[in-house]
Amino acid sequence: MSKQNGFASRKKGNVATAVIIVFLSIVAAMQIFPFYLQIVTSLQPMDMVPEVGKIYLWAEGFHIENYIEAIERVGLLQGLLNSVIVAGGFTLLSAIVILLVGYVLGKKEFTGKKAVKFAMLLTMVAPGELLMVTNYKLVSDLGWTNSFAGLILPGIVNITGIFLVMSFMNTIPNAVLESADIDGANEFQKLFKIVLPMTLPILATYFILTFVGQWNDYLWPMVVTNDSNLFTIQLKLKEFNPYYGGFADEVLKNAASIFTLVPVIIVYLTCQKQFVSGLSISGMK
Repeated sequence: MSKQNGFASRKKGNVATAVIIVFLSIVAAMQIFPFYLQIVTSLQPMDMVPEVGKIYLWAEGFHIENYIEAIERVGLLQGLLNSVIVAGGFTLLSAIVILLVGYVLGKKEFTGKKAVKFAMLLTMVAPGELLMVTNYKLVSDLGWTNSFAGLILPGIVNITGIFLVMSFMNTIPNAVLESADIDGANEFQKLFKIVLPMTLPILATYFILTFVGQWNDYLWPMVVTNDSNLFTIQLKLKEFNPYYGGFADEVLKNAASIFTLVPVIIVYLTCQKQFVSGLSISGMK
């Protein structure tokens, strides 16, 4: 009887696993399919006349020259470089800030620590639009409009990231840092030789999520700059005006959109292992 019950339990478990796999596969396909259609459209011949209502699952040829023309049309390479500078610079500086502040709040005791945490929590309640107005006033007063400083520096103090790192600091045994004190290590040595290697998965997760958010940001760059030489890639896409008319412009728009995803994919593939590990550690599943 016990063997039969065990067999039945395993059978139910296998069925449940199969159902979950099928469900997740359907969800993944629903997410990927529009992206796939965009790739197909970007590779179609520009002189093609598509049938109304027909969904093309395969491109009629492999017209990579569409990407070259899309890149040259509005100067996407300049926008790509600007976005790398802005998103990369913002994310790197922000990661340094949350590491330093999270370490101090998580491992150090000082007068007013609870008040600092409470004040930080209050800033999370403020609407993003309100902070944007304040940041723009600050940037304008400092003369940072139409500059990389204005694009990068506002917002690098990410309260959510600080609390994420601070929570992780609580998992690091104090004995580890006390042993470093006995060995004569100073605060910077403890931070960069002990704490930093242990927090890399968390920082990698933060780096990817923040980089993608900054890469796709359209509103703040539009507010703070009107210099086309400083336009990020999202603002460059805005300049993609109709030229040929009809399906040809649709092909080029899709090619330009796909091109903007390349750096994001590279960043994810580079930090993939640390990213997955960081999600597990932080509890984000």
